[in-house]
Amino acid sequence: MALPLDRLRQISRGDKHLARFGRDFACAILVGDGDDDWLIEIDKGEVARVTKGPLIMPRTDITLRASTEAWSKHIEAVPPPGYHDLFAMRRFRHIRIEGDTKLLASYLFYIKRLFALLRPVEAR
Repeated sequence: MALPLDRLRQISRGDKHLARFGRDFACAILVGDGDDDWLIEIDKGEVARVTKGPLIMPRTDITLRASTEAWSKHIEAVPPPGYHDLFAMRRFRHIRIEGDTKLLASYLFYIKRLFALLRPVEAR
């Protein structure tokens, strides 16, 4: 199952945690999902746009690349060990994280929450 990033804007709208922790956050996140690339543009904590590739030289701040299988495990209702968290995925080499690590660390809760919203509703 590929990441349902096309629904991310709708899913994230009105989330009180994102609103609180991302009110000053502006970022472009490139997400590699197997063979597909997605660009998530965030402005003032709101997911402004989600664009599916092909992308030609997009401006990005952070890049997250994982296989479709790894992302699928990450968004399960109860992810298996090693897939439950972006940094656990990195530790076990399921994901590559590149770009502005200071920005990532500053808004880590926001970014983790954003991807957690892709899990089934009862798991959030």
